[in-house]
Amino acid sequence: MPTALVTGGSRGLGEAYARELAERGYSIVLVARDADRLADAAERIGRATGAIVETLAADLTDPAGLAAVERRVTDPAVPVELLVNHAGAGTGPVVAGASSDALTAGVEPAVEAVLRLTRAALPVMTARGHGGVLNVAGLAGYLPSGGHARAAAQSWVLAFTDGVAASLRGTGVTVTAVVTGRIRGPHEPGGPFRPAPETVVRRSLDDLARGRTRSAPGWACRALVGYLEAPRTVLRLAARVTGRGRERPARPGEGPAATGPTRPSPVPTPFRDAHLPVRALPPGAGSLPALPELPACPAHVPAERLPAPRISGTGPLPVVTPARPHGRAGVRRLPAPPRPVQPPARDARTVRLAAG
Repeated sequence: MPTALVTGGSRGLGEAYARELAERGYSIVLVARDADRLADAAERIGRATGAIVETLAADLTDPAGLAAVERRVTDPAVPVELLVNHAGAGTGPVVAGASSDALTAGVEPAVEAVLRLTRAALPVMTARGHGGVLNVAGLAGYLPSGGHARAAAQSWVLAFTDGVAASLRGTGVTVTAVVTGRIRGPHEPGGPFRPAPETVVRRSLDDLARGRTRSAPGWACRALVGYLEAPRTVLRLAARVTGRGRERPARPGEGPAATGPTRPSPVPTPFRDAHLPVRALPPGAGSLPALPELPACPAHVPAERLPAPRISGTGPLPVVTPARPHGRAGVRRLPAPPRPVQPPARDARTVRLAAG
């Protein structure tokens, strides 16, 4: 049975994700800050679906709590195949009227927790060749308003998801950012930008299964996100086209990059690995010298007219006389045999004219 881990799963959209995944056959790990509320949500989901629900009470703004969730994500005994980063998906407090601690507590789950939990889950997923990560953001990542600090964090989640998804192409692991408006409550009226939690959950899980980087449930939200994403879509396509053939960075779960070229050379080299040709010698050629000692006589030159060959080191050496006073040493060479003089060639026409 596959396992899904949902942060912020004690209420609202997080509980809806856990219930839908339990109905689809996942065992659930619920992570939330309030242990009592977490236990109540786990009991409701277990009774309704019959799935195995594990609870992990952890505060993601606390380093110890975040480390505990990281250890559960990387547990090899029960690996997590689907991670839903839902903690910190709300709007949060306004900057002008909130303390520094409140702002930090509102931003850290949406930035540091998403970063560290995604980083912990990806090596395990890529090693298996399948898995998925859902990062819940919102329209505030495109259109921040009201002075909410968490809107900037949601914009970071969108950019982070784009970068991670581009590096995981071809690994079987999908990372999807969920962009939606304000989620409709149990007793609140619906609207184009106020979808029901069940609609958001089902549409985002289907988009994750299709390998999409963005999921915008609802026709109004989908149209707005498509308009806002048009420049990014063009840039993604350009980066995909221009990035073909380049060395990619090491994916999570892979070892160090191998040295040397990562693809064959575009220039054909048929003789790179070929053996040198070996020419067979005729029978009895092993006793012959490598080069002839005497030059071969051409067929049109008589043998008696061919000058005797000169072998280096056998000729007479020059005689050096002693040095004279106020002069240089004299060098007297021994007379050498006269060289044969070949008469100039004369064609038949010149001979006839000279004869008259």
